[in-house]
Amino acid sequence: MKLFLVRHGLAVPRREWNGQAQLRPLNDVGLRQADAVAGILEAEEIERLVCGPSLRCQQTLAPVVRATGRSVEIDDRLDRGEDVQRVLELMPGFREGAAVFCTHREIIESLIRVFELDPRDAERDGIPCQKGSVWVLEGPGYTPTIARYLEPVGNRKRGRLRLAHEPQESRRAAVLDLGSTSFNLLIADVRQSGEIEPVVREKVMLRLGAVIAEHESIPDEVCESASAVARELRELAEREKVECLFPVGTAALRDASNGAALADRIGRTLGAPVSVLSGEQEARLIYRAFRQRLALENERVLALDLGGGSLEIATGSEDAIEYEATLRLGVARLHREMVQGDPIREVEADAIRQRVRQALAPHIEAIAGARPDRCIATGGTIRALSRLADEERARRSGQLRQPGRLTRKRIARLSERLASSTHEERLLMRGMSRNRADLLPTGALILREVMRALDASPLTLCDWGLREGVLLDALVQPPE
Repeated sequence: MKLFLVRHGLAVPRREWNGQAQLRPLNDVGLRQADAVAGILEAEEIERLVCGPSLRCQQTLAPVVRATGRSVEIDDRLDRGEDVQRVLELMPGFREGAAVFCTHREIIESLIRVFELDPRDAERDGIPCQKGSVWVLEGPGYTPTIARYLEPVGNRKRGRLRLAHEPQESRRAAVLDLGSTSFNLLIADVRQSGEIEPVVREKVMLRLGAVIAEHESIPDEVCESASAVARELRELAEREKVECLFPVGTAALRDASNGAALADRIGRTLGAPVSVLSGEQEARLIYRAFRQRLALENERVLALDLGGGSLEIATGSEDAIEYEATLRLGVARLHREMVQGDPIREVEADAIRQRVRQALAPHIEAIAGARPDRCIATGGTIRALSRLADEERARRSGQLRQPGRLTRKRIARLSERLASSTHEERLLMRGMSRNRADLLPTGALILREVMRALDASPLTLCDWGLREGVLLDALVQPPE
């Protein structure tokens, strides 16, 4: 079998369209992207063309219709929000030649994950799926076994497509994220197209945020451990022949009374100064990563990053962040300050919920006024909760996992389960991260209250965040 999964091209921005959502058409760039897709498919023996009911999907396949002479089937199972199991019903409908499905990002990502076809570590690196892109799935029978990705890159106005494996100059760089929960090293090859190919990821749990919550400063012995870990990670970067190293500090180094001194000490150890980011800088870098990874051309976005020391919130559009807030609602911080029991006691859970509501209250009106089309989230705690929620859904219903989306209902159910469990019981849960088993009940309570207060549901999870944003900001020319 051979199946082409086409994501529709760029459409007219929502803010410029007053008609029905399904009738929002492609813009000029999207029309050129559709022509580029036809150029890829015109030499193929296409047996079926199937697309979702939205006009932008139909327009994306219109040049393919002209090139192949095939008519298009309109199928609701390829519409936004459809269950991937219904999409799978379409799969056995062809025996020879190739089929083309034109649909939306969520469905394409779900199919790639269901067939476990992403050539990289999907949990870490995510699944690329930009507007106007094409996934090519192939296999000897009815089940695909290999996949290739063709992405739109370069000058957006031309809608040019490039094979994902096309050679391009890259620089090997590293980001050392000195976070409140862990120190994270990302070594990657970075290209001017904005493509970031991870080479090595290394994480060491230090829980600085919890230490600061208790002492307000970082004790000498912890500073010594942090410096030793930084030295080991620098040596790893050197072995991987990294050209440039970008160390950054976040909430822990911002908040600790001796954070600046520790940053200086680690900088000397690394041979590169540590940039202690403000909350505004952190939000801007995370938003840059979201824009690049998820192609946010026409969408208004609410972005969340739940870390160990703080919660970063931002709203914005394609052009820039419009509103940003840094709140002292980090998971490690609140867990150390407010949780003593295991399982967590109801009085503790109530106190956490109240703390979150109080911290969010001054920002709710501004965030609601931004009228985001989409809510995007990142951070190790949120990814860990999403994995658990996916496993919970599969266990309860027997349905296939659909990673990458987290609804308020799912996080509420998971929060109740985690809050009533002991640490030993959590370690036995399928999909549980051992390093976060103690923190996740607190993380789920925080996230549940944030989603409720901000009406942020569903969340789209992004595998890129601060570290990728640092690389993009340092090495990649921003799009015009």
